[in-house]
Amino acid sequence: MMKMKERVEWLKQWFQLYKKQLLIGSLALIVMFMIGVFAFNYQLKKVFNQAITYYQENDLFGFEEIRYDLYAKQGEAFDAFLAQEALETFEKFKAEEMSYYEAIGIAKRIESFANKSSNIQSFQEQIEQLNQSRKVFEKAESFAINKEWEQAYYHYQQVIEWDPNYEKAQQLADSAKRWWIQDVLVEAVTYYEEGDYEQSLTTIEKGLELSPNHEAFVDLQDAVHVAITEGQKENKWTEFKDKITSSIQSGIENIQDIFNKIFKK
Repeated sequence: MMKMKERVEWLKQWFQLYKKQLLIGSLALIVMFMIGVFAFNYQLKKVFNQAITYYQENDLFGFEEIRYDLYAKQGEAFDAFLAQEALETFEKFKAEEMSYYEAIGIAKRIESFANKSSNIQSFQEQIEQLNQSRKVFEKAESFAINKEWEQAYYHYQQVIEWDPNYEKAQQLADSAKRWWIQDVLVEAVTYYEEGDYEQSLTTIEKGLELSPNHEAFVDLQDAVHVAITEGQKENKWTEFKDKITSSIQSGIENIQDIFNKIFKK
């Protein structure tokens, strides 16, 4: 028991004697650790900044000299930086601030600096898809100008499949479909006037596929059946056709309004 007390007392005396040296040593270790951390972070930042410089100068040869060191230490951070660059490039192309060739060229350059090229390839695919979408949109507009509403509608729909949030394409698709329905209705009434009832019914079915339960098509279908069974035709359908033909040319009134004025007076 006495020996234990003696040892404790000796340790106290030893600590008091070397307390200053121990404190200085501890502080020195802390300072050395902090210097090491600072040096490590400085080296990381230096490599990262050098990589950005090589990227901005498009110096792939210089970049290759630090590629391994960069991606061993800060690969994820640099890939995140490149992904942001690719996203900004896509957004500029989407906003029509740069051409397709500029955008795809920049995206490919970014990919050459990336560790995980798949991260950048996804943006390249978006650029390619948007470019194809714009080409199809231009075709749709060309068909619409020539009043080829069916082709215009299907091309607008293709654009919407690629970009569901493209409101302009959706609006133009809806408009093309309305004009297409009016064209089909005019065609069905023309066959009815000419007494080609079989062809009129076929055309009416096409119209009902486009717009199920469309009142004008349903009523015309009934009128065709009456003409087939009783041999009587309504002159109002000719008036209706003239009105909607005028509407197609001017775009002033829609089918339902014209139908109501003529058949529901």
